[in-house]
Parts: sequence; structure tokens; C-alpha cells
Amino acid sequence: MGVQRWKSAVSWTFAGLLFVLVVALLHATTGLGGLATGTGAALVGIWWFATRKGRGLRRQLWVAVWVFAAVALVWDGITFVDYVTTDNGDSASQKMSTWGRDHGLSPIIDFLEKEVYSEPPSTKPADELSLDLPTTTTVATTPDDTTPDTIATTTTVRQPQPPAPLTLYVQPALAGEGEWVPVARAAGHDAIWVTSFRPLADYASVVATAVAIDPTNLRIGMFNGRDLPGGEWARDDHVPPELLPALLAAMNGAFRLEHLYGGYMAEGRVVKPLENGRATIGITRDGKMVIGELGRDLFDDGTWQSLRQNGILMVDAGQPQMDRAKRERVSWGAAGTGDLFVNRSAVCTLADGRFAYVMADRVDPSQMAQVLIEVGCVMAIQLDINGQWPNFTVFAHGADGAVVGFTVDKRMRADDKRYLQVTSKEFFAFFDATLVPAASVLDA
Repeated sequence: MGVQRWKSAVSWTFAGLLFVLVVALLHATTGLGGLATGTGAALVGIWWFATRKGRGLRRQLWVAVWVFAAVALVWDGITFVDYVTTDNGDSASQKMSTWGRDHGLSPIIDFLEKEVYSEPPSTKPADELSLDLPTTTTVATTPDDTTPDTIATTTTVRQPQPPAPLTLYVQPALAGEGEWVPVARAAGHDAIWVTSFRPLADYASVVATAVAIDPTNLRIGMFNGRDLPGGEWARDDHVPPELLPALLAAMNGAFRLEHLYGGYMAEGRVVKPLENGRATIGITRDGKMVIGELGRDLFDDGTWQSLRQNGILMVDAGQPQMDRAKRERVSWGAAGTGDLFVNRSAVCTLADGRFAYVMADRVDPSQMAQVLIEVGCVMAIQLDINGQWPNFTVFAHGADGAVVGFTVDKRMRADDKRYLQVTSKEFFAFFDATLVPAASVLDA
């Protein structure tokens, strides 16, 4: 008799725990719709398999457990397969992560990321760089000009020069390390250069790729992703055909909105309220980019076309802002996991007025700030992190008008439709200003 009572107690306890778990999972992943469906199905199942057969409460509880579990499995299975098989420009792993976060599984994903990315980078020097450029990297824009150019025999316009080679801290240097290579031209002049180097002497395995951007002849626009922020936009999830002849490059945006310290505004619409003191990328109505702190370097005065925030400045006045982040409890990653060693991206201003996009692998926030400083960043905002979310694509234009994108770093592999046909998250695109039509979505 004692054994039977013990078994009954265990069965009740186990069934109760499972019931709470499956109901919580169903609610987290499917919302009220799934919960209502599960409840209805459970009532039917209890009547069919237990009540009409005269079974007791314990049997009814077990039936409810299995019915709720079945509803969760079917509902989540259908939505998961539908999302992962739909092309949105992301890799399969990115889609799975996004689906999980969209369905209430962020704590599980954060835990897994912490387990995988808690080890610091190796001190052993990397024996190869990550730069990955095609044989031909010239972007066809306006006719090429010579250097210097002569206009009306009186005015000399000099070709923009690449940034100075980066200081190297790991020896011996690898071939081409720290040397800038031009990959795109605007108005007949070099406008975008890339390089790869090992920026951290103490962690020589870390390889960073940097992109220098001269904004002189560029027009920049922020486009709104299919999933983030979602909705209907003039500048939606891809670059439209009429702008493709002018398209030079595109880069990823920032964090998901639920992980965001700050706000999001585009086309006059506030998706999430802006906050003073936050690191901000501002796009003016004529397509110029400004990076700074809202309320100090730029102001929400109604004149901006787009404002995208992401935490606080990672580098300010050439100095890392880790102490400020600790004081203000600003995390450089999701749900307090910002101290992990993951792929990180950022965009910054350089002392000469140019911008730089930087991506480094398996670094924590303090290491990323140091990487940015080594590139020459004066003011920097961290963008997206983890896996292949960091992405900088340059677009080559063929003689037949075909536009082909290539990522500048071998770690940035992504669907070749990203930016051209569909993109899940917001992104920034760079155009040759001389080729942008007089009226386009960039004016929205």
C-alpha cells in the first residue's frame, strides 16, 4: 500500500510539473491563440480519453499534459518550418535564432550563447587574414578620372587618398596586413577601402576587418527590414531597382528592439522612443550620416530622416566607454550577456571626417573598443553582434548592368539576395550621389 501511494505521489508530482512546463512553453511560443487552442483541445481530449471512460483526475491531468504538448509541437513546428524555409536574406542559423527569440525562447538562446562564447580568444597569432575580395573589385559608376583632374583648366580636384596604413602589433606581418585596398568608386573617385589586420597584441588570434568610407560623393539611406521593424515603408527590406545603378555598399544595422538601449525612428515614424544620451546614427534628409550622442552631438528636432540608437557610444573622443557602461548598466549584448566573446560590428567617425565600419571576431566589449581605437575611431557606436549578423557587402556593376554583391570578409557569408531582394533587419546603404535619381525612396 505504501509503495502504491509513493508511486501515485510521484506520478501526480511529475504530471503537475510537466503540465506547468508545457502550458508555459505553449504560451511563450504561441501566445494567447495557442494557449486557447491548447485549452480547447485539452478539454476535448480529457472528455474523450478519460471522463467518458470513468477515469480519475490523475488520468485527466496526464491527458491534458499530452494534449498541450501535442498542440505546442504542431503549432511551433508549422511556424518554425515556415519561417526557416522562407527566404529573408539570412542564413539557416540566423533564422532559427530569430524564430526562437520571436517565440519567447530568448532566455534559452542567451544561455546557449553564454555556454558557447564564454572563452576568451586565443593568444596564438592568426596565420591568415579574413579579407575576401574578388579578383576584380572596381565598381562601375561615373567614368573614371585621372589624378589630378582639371576642370575648366583652372581648378584641380585631387583623388581622395586611402587612409594611412594601420599600426601592426603582431609580427611578422601577414601579406597586405593593415594596407587599404580600394573597392568602390563614386563620382569617378575612390570612395571605399578595406583592410584586415590583427589589432590586439595580447590576443593575436583576433582578426578585424575595417572599411573606410569617404562620404564626399555618397548618399546614405537607412532601409527598414522585413522583420525589424516590419510593417510598410517607402524604404523597405531591399534596395529598389531604380537605385541599383547607384548602389555601392550596404552594412548591417543594430540590435533587436527588445535588446535596445535607445530608440528607432524612420520616415517620420517612431518605432521605439528615442532617448537622450544614447549612441545614435542620424541620416539627414539629403543623405548624410552623423554619428554621436543624442542630446549632445545631434538633436531630435524633427529634421532627421532616420535616427537609429544602440546603447551608449562604445568609443567617445577616442576613449573606450566601458566604465560609463558599467555605471549606467548598459549591456553590450542581449540580456546581460554583453561580456561574451562574439563577432561584433561597429561604425565610427575617423579624425579626417571619414567613416569606418569594423568587424572583429570573438571579442568582448572592451576588446572591441580597443580594436576601434586602433582603426582610428574617434566616436563609435556598436552595431549588431553574433555569427553572421555583422555584414558589409560591396556591389560590383557589370557591363550588362548586373549588380553582384560580395562580402569583404570571409566570416560574413550570407544569402546573395540580402539587400537586393529581401533583408530581415534594417540596414544602411551607400550610393554614388551623382547617380541617384532626382526623385526616389531616399527622399521619403
